[in-house]
Amino acid sequence: MSIAIILNIVVLIASLLWLGFDPGFEPFIVVITAVLTLIGLSINSSKHGDTETVVKSKSEYESTVEPEVNNITEVELIASRFRESLKIMNEGNLYSPFTISKLAQLMRLQKTGDLEKVFNGKEEPSFEFIDHYCNTFGINKGWMIHGQGTIYDNQEKTNFDPLDYYSDIEKSNPNEIYFIMNRSEVGEVFIILAMSDYKYKILKRTWRISKHVGGGGRSQIFGLYKLIKELKENGYGLKCGGRILEPIIFEKLLSGSVFPGSILSKYSDENPWWDDFTDVYGKYPISSNYKEWYGKGFSYAQSVVREKLEDECANEFK
Repeated sequence: MSIAIILNIVVLIASLLWLGFDPGFEPFIVVITAVLTLIGLSINSSKHGDTETVVKSKSEYESTVEPEVNNITEVELIASRFRESLKIMNEGNLYSPFTISKLAQLMRLQKTGDLEKVFNGKEEPSFEFIDHYCNTFGINKGWMIHGQGTIYDNQEKTNFDPLDYYSDIEKSNPNEIYFIMNRSEVGEVFIILAMSDYKYKILKRTWRISKHVGGGGRSQIFGLYKLIKELKENGYGLKCGGRILEPIIFEKLLSGSVFPGSILSKYSDENPWWDDFTDVYGKYPISSNYKEWYGKGFSYAQSVVREKLEDECANEFK
């Protein structure tokens, strides 16, 4: 209800009451009513004008504010992943960090600037250039180009039987072969091939050295035994090494989210569990310590190998 109407109602009621006591006062009442009506209309008009001004100001403001748009290009995203790859390679590397110049040298580029421009996003790298970078440093191409997976995720097909990796290892001829075990009851194991101090290859298939296996897992235990024996007998024994890592570190390394060199150098204590594992008949002087060092699951896995060897021996004489 408008202010003018309210005022008129008030005046009308007052007038009726006044006339009841003093007839002849009508002209004065008419004047008062007109004045109050004009005042009420003026107030309403003023308020309406203020509202229009506020609405207009708000609409003008909204029309001047442009919506935020993500203008990051694919080239810039790729450049950011080049920079991130260098950062990841240098995590924990305090004494001999990688630089753009060093990476360019390892890639055998003509100039450091050829790589620096890519890092800074000033030059778009060709797919051939990206392939060369990824192949040199063991980086996942899907991650570098599309941001898919993790930086060191190995997309190659995995093998169920550990022994099937022997030909791949022989072909790769790595500098070092690491057998990585999880410090857990399940005792998962996987292999890392160190091609150099800047390139690693993670064989993502895991096997269990414990009681937590079925028929297939028992055959994998025997396959791992035969792989290690094959490597030792063919001159790769000196290249082999072992680590037993806490579950969190183990999972990070297996996932390919960290630079393998950083983990292997940080946890540098050699653990010869892989060699001790092949000592299934306890010929090493230290064999009495296996259960204490590696747990009951390790001893169980050795018993599986002994059974498999006995079965093979029995089959030979049939």
